[in-house]
Amino acid sequence: MKETDFKYYHELSAGDTSFSKIPVTIARSDAFKSLCDANIISITKAGRGKLVKIINEVAYAKFLATHFPDDVIGNSRAANISRLRNSKAGKRESSNISFLRGSGQITVNGFTVALEEYTRKYGLFSAYNPTLTIEKLCLVENLESFLNAEKLFNTPYTYLHKYGRVGTEFLKRIQTNEVMVFSDFDLIGLNEYLKVKEVFPGATLFVPANFDILFERYSAVLPDKQLASALVRSSTDPIVRKIREMVLKSNRFLEQEILLLTNAG
Repeated sequence: MKETDFKYYHELSAGDTSFSKIPVTIARSDAFKSLCDANIISITKAGRGKLVKIINEVAYAKFLATHFPDDVIGNSRAANISRLRNSKAGKRESSNISFLRGSGQITVNGFTVALEEYTRKYGLFSAYNPTLTIEKLCLVENLESFLNAEKLFNTPYTYLHKYGRVGTEFLKRIQTNEVMVFSDFDLIGLNEYLKVKEVFPGATLFVPANFDILFERYSAVLPDKQLASALVRSSTDPIVRKIREMVLKSNRFLEQEILLLTNAG
């Protein structure tokens, strides 16, 4: 079951609820129908509406124990398994694990980190939910590009790849003088770029000089599930408008990894 089921059935256990407030997916579910058929709950008239009532407390408690074994607080995968028997059923807080590569030094949670040494010896430095101070930051969307990004740029950036999507709260934990976004050239990449610009107005989106040629030669079909967010649709940023229109018109996108090919372009 999902988070919506968890909330509704626990709300019902605290007292009668209006039938009109039941989510349609629950009212039509086999579980809800079974509870009615077994006379564990009932739907009765109340004025102009209807009420859902528990009429067999013992059986209902057994139902809760079966489908939601532990009333666990939190949104981790473990909590979702415990409450909902499904690790992916509820929304989870982002893990906020950051991978960093680069030269020079950065500050992580108030401590100076010799990033060049970690990059040279171990390939990267990682931190959980960090507070960062970085001179020049390049946010890289995909892992392979992150591991090879220094081959593409002459500027001594600190490259950061986040496990999961970049959010406002995460960005607010970063102090930096310069931000560049290096992402896939698609609707998701544009959305993340615009999110970054909300926190860092001076942020730039890396677009290679031969982008049009690369797009024509190497672009792939856009996944069906990828749609333009309201942020992307309403943006008047010239580079966002250009890429947005190219993607929507062709129904294709360009993956950033293509830039790792020595013969690209």
